[in-house]
Amino acid sequence: MTQPRLFLADPSLIGHAGHCFDYLAALAPAARARGFDPIYLGNRTVTPELRAGHGVFPVFTHWCDARYGTTERTRRLHESDLARELIDVCRRFAVTADDVFLINTLRHWALRGVIDWLESCTEDRWPRAALVLHFTAFPNPATSDGTVEFYRQAFARLARSPARERVRLLADSDVLVDEFAALAPALRFDLAPIPHLREVEDAPARAFRVGTVGEARENKGFHLLPRLVRRAAEADLRGVEFHIHSFASDPTAVFLRRALAGLRHPTVRLYPDEMTAAEYQRFLASLDLVVLPYTLDNYHAQTSGVFAEAMGAGKLVVAPRGSWMARQLDEHGGGAAFAPGDAEDFARVTLDVIADRARLQEGRAARAARWREFHNPERFLELVCA
Repeated sequence: MTQPRLFLADPSLIGHAGHCFDYLAALAPAARARGFDPIYLGNRTVTPELRAGHGVFPVFTHWCDARYGTTERTRRLHESDLARELIDVCRRFAVTADDVFLINTLRHWALRGVIDWLESCTEDRWPRAALVLHFTAFPNPATSDGTVEFYRQAFARLARSPARERVRLLADSDVLVDEFAALAPALRFDLAPIPHLREVEDAPARAFRVGTVGEARENKGFHLLPRLVRRAAEADLRGVEFHIHSFASDPTAVFLRRALAGLRHPTVRLYPDEMTAAEYQRFLASLDLVVLPYTLDNYHAQTSGVFAEAMGAGKLVVAPRGSWMARQLDEHGGGAAFAPGDAEDFARVTLDVIADRARLQEGRAARAARWREFHNPERFLELVCA
């Protein structure tokens, strides 16, 4: 009997960043333990290192943000491309009903492409497909746009599809589960763990390190950091350093230039280059407090891989009030929340956490272990492969 395959597919898989390769790679050992042969499917522009070193097959044309601002016609081209690309995968690998596809970073435009793909297969060869929905249907919680109706129509199409029973719908935030369930009450949405894993490490005696990691963007709140550094300098904090990842895909952005001008201080070290996976892991492991000054446009509902890894490693975290991250801090402890978009409150809350760090760091290993009880690859695959 041929070994069943678990196709770890991500149209956005280009490098190690974000929810992409490291997210999928965390699942591979657990997949093998369940008797599946894991196969990675990524974007056509996937890095040579991931192709040669990890066997990622270049398949997909459109990554998750590629259709923003596009017309309805372009949306339909995107979904037809996705369907065609998945059909080509089925032919190439002679996919059978024993195989499973986990498709990551899907946005609303992709859902109908997945349905077209499955309905193109003969019923006796339908693989199982688990669709991981990371992105909110309501980019601004106070308003709505065409995204909501697009999701509603796509889910209605799935509810009518003969392939419906072969599809598992997953979201990695309870708020996202509730959003989608309200749009499609006829469908079931399960809460998925975030499979990132980092072991808790005891930091050597050194300065207390506060840092942020990820691309410097406005929706990541990078422009709030100068106020924190200024307040810390005014407080003359001893034994505290700031390590700030300042990489940006647009290094000429006005907000970035202004923010960088306010971050020049002896206690601040900037990291302007994109990090490899190993560099990212070492950097995150070196931090004691991870600050996430994100906006609520998306993060009222969406998860954060950086936050999940920080929690799994027992780091302290500062996050915006009203976000998914703040709700996790309420449940698990290990940090505090600030008023979103408020640079002064962000600085105040962060300095309070620094001042109270001895108490807040108590029980960090137990806190990290509790986080990993749910957020681990085995729990994830229980949903995907059941």
